[in-house]
Parts: sequence; C-alpha cells; structure tokens
Amino acid sequence: MHHLKQQAIERAALEAKKLAARMEYSIDGTRPKYAVIFGDGMTKYATQTPKYARKKGKKETAYLENRVFGVEVHCGPISGEILVHSDEFIRGGANFTIEVHRLGIIV
Repeated sequence: MHHLKQQAIERAALEAKKLAARMEYSIDGTRPKYAVIFGDGMTKYATQTPKYARKKGKKETAYLENRVFGVEVHCGPISGEILVHSDEFIRGGANFTIEVHRLGIIV
C-alpha cells in the first residue's frame, strides 16, 4: 500500500510541474519560466541489416538497432508528446538522455 501511495504523490508532483510549465511566464509575460521534458517508454528494435564490422568475440552476426523513445514536452503553449527515433550511433545511457533533451528543446 505504501508503494501505491508513493506513486500517487509522485504523479501529483509531476502534474504540478507540467501545469507550472504551461502557465507560469516571465515578469514581462513573453517567455515561459519552465519546461518539462519527461521521457518515458523506450523500445529497442534490431533490424535484419547486418553491421559492416562486428566486434571481436561475437559468434553471431551483429545487426543495426533502432531506438524509439516517447517524450512529453510542456512549455508555455507547447504541450504534447514527441517520438524520438535514433540509431546506435548515439550510444545508450547518458548520451541518449542528452540527445532526447536536446531534441525536446529544439522542438
């Protein structure tokens, strides 16, 4: 039960941040004060296209991979979702997270 209560608290805090990102503007009223870029739901697909070079020690043919990541973006009048698609040239972990935020800021 404690886990469900904690999730409800975190969801409410996220909704409050989204609302603030949509409603709060600078003193002159021209620029939003906040932006929320919230990534959720990554899927990785392997294609049937073999890589040109493969890592030593791999017995099977290595294939190219595609990553698909859903991202919520809220900033002033902008409120919606974007779908980020990348390949393995952008490595996983922090590099991928930075790319998702960069694309969220550009949009």
